[in-house]
Amino acid sequence: MNDEGNRDTRAAIAALLRIGEPGDGLLTGLVNEIGPIAVLELIRAVAAGRSSAAEAAESLSSFVAAVAGGGQLGEAFDRWAVRGEDAQGHRDLEAVHRLGGRLVIPSDDEWPASLSDLGPAAPLGLWVRGEAKLNAALKRAVAIVGARAASNYGTKCASDLAWDLAARGLTIVSGGAFGIDAAAHRAAIAREGTTIAFMAGGVDRFYPAANTELFHQILEQGAIVSETAPGMTPMRHRFLLRNRLIAASSQVTVIVEAGWRSGALNTARHALELSREVAAFPGSVYSASSTGTHRLIRDHEAELVTSCEDVIELTKSGEPTLFDNRSPSSEDSSLPAGTSSLQTSSRKRVPADPIDDLAEREKICVNVLSATKALDVGTVAARAGLTVPNTLSALAVLELAGLSARRDSGWIKLRRPA
Repeated sequence: MNDEGNRDTRAAIAALLRIGEPGDGLLTGLVNEIGPIAVLELIRAVAAGRSSAAEAAESLSSFVAAVAGGGQLGEAFDRWAVRGEDAQGHRDLEAVHRLGGRLVIPSDDEWPASLSDLGPAAPLGLWVRGEAKLNAALKRAVAIVGARAASNYGTKCASDLAWDLAARGLTIVSGGAFGIDAAAHRAAIAREGTTIAFMAGGVDRFYPAANTELFHQILEQGAIVSETAPGMTPMRHRFLLRNRLIAASSQVTVIVEAGWRSGALNTARHALELSREVAAFPGSVYSASSTGTHRLIRDHEAELVTSCEDVIELTKSGEPTLFDNRSPSSEDSSLPAGTSSLQTSSRKRVPADPIDDLAEREKICVNVLSATKALDVGTVAARAGLTVPNTLSALAVLELAGLSARRDSGWIKLRRPA
């Protein structure tokens, strides 16, 4: 491909990263079949009214069988068209370039091959800031994740492990959050090692802002990475989808302190699905911050580790041994594979989060809503990347669930009781 063609492809992928949400397997499948430029042209035609979503989907009828979920293309084009006109890839590329960053796409030498294991859920591209080259940094990498509200014990475990692994030349991967994540990043930096932070928002927006100094240090010795377009805010569903990148980029995922509902367990789940090794540090039996890690160990989904040597041994493992092929029953479909009926009954003592029972569309909408400022349906639709009809349906579901309420000028999020 000549330089001009490569620039056009890169700009098209940049635009698609703004149009689609992370992990949009249908969009990725379509791009793999007909290329990013053709997909972007179809979306823009629908957005500009030159074509209907149904017509765009019909034009791809010969490719539908090869794309997972292709039967939903009509609805998908409606959804993508919401952001289609405003997505300007060249503008995003220039904005990140001014920050010293770049867009890494699968055809680049820098692309980390490990992300290909995600299949249809692989990102179309990655926005990157920092000195480290992803392909080199992620050849030997360990993810260290855990509780934001970490104890002194958990912080020390994460720091010691990251320090020792960095001393052995391994890259430390985490999510840039408070607690365990920050401790792991800081220790790697102090040991002059490489550390990579995968973010849920744009690489131009440091989140949490209180870690801004840490993020600047990461840029000097590692990289900050996101598949979310510049300027976009981190939201709950983006954090959960970001976790799959942390898991896929690492040979081993180590959980240090995780409560029963910790987001770190979501990272562990992704790692298990990818047949990656998962490890966990044991904590006090009296600590609520270790209930999640203890569950992983008890269910034989994580190896108990206590040192750098334990983790390095797992990186040398040729075949994964820590995943369970048993399928949960339909009534337990929300539970991790391998959960027994006894564990299920004990779990029922934990208050359920009503958001967990929502469909993906409703989860996105509830995260977009504000608890203090009413947002009109057009604003909610644009921020969520949904059509107005789908947004109205989602808002109706949220209202029935007691998670949102209609106000004169729009909808607000209702605060859930503690």
